[in-house]
Amino acid sequence: MNNFEKACEMSLNDWLATIPEIVPEAEYTKNHEKWKRKLFNKMRDNRYHRFTTKTVKVLMIAAVLSALLLTAFVIPSSREYIIDNFDIFSRYQLTESNDNSVNGEITVGYIPEGFEKINEYVSSKNIFLDYENSSGTIINIIKSSSANKVEFDTEAGIIDNIIINDTTYTFYDDETDYNCIVWNKNDYVYQIHSTVSKGELLKIAETVK
Repeated sequence: MNNFEKACEMSLNDWLATIPEIVPEAEYTKNHEKWKRKLFNKMRDNRYHRFTTKTVKVLMIAAVLSALLLTAFVIPSSREYIIDNFDIFSRYQLTESNDNSVNGEITVGYIPEGFEKINEYVSSKNIFLDYENSSGTIINIIKSSSANKVEFDTEAGIIDNIIINDTTYTFYDDETDYNCIVWNKNDYVYQIHSTVSKGELLKIAETVK
């Protein structure tokens, strides 16, 4: 036996001395068990457990529908509301609400030509935006907590409910060119007050969020 062989033998003996007499039982990971089951299924008559294309489609559709239903349940796009009519005014409020705070911003996608923002006020419960044109016409847009109760003068006007894309807009016209529109969406209550036309108010309302 040459020196190299002796060195290998000594190294082997040293390594064997480090091995304990009792080896603890191995603990396998979840991934190990998963792949082991896959291997056993493959070896069993050389068959695999597979979903058909039709089954996969059904499962995917069910998953998407479940996600949509869950989202709608958590934050419905539009909540139920009631309007209490009194002698000289009416009150709009949600049947179910929470004392939520506004998210700190309001987005307006459309404003009639010639109007510029002149004022913005933000609190924990309301956001106010005022727009004005050169002739002095004002557009006031408000975003409020869902607990907010909106009161507007209905002594000499009419109320009209307009449904667009599953959102009900309550429109009030006092027959003196003053118009008000109220609606709720995504857990907030919105209002627009102005002397611009009903059509313009609806165009603005559809872009507010």
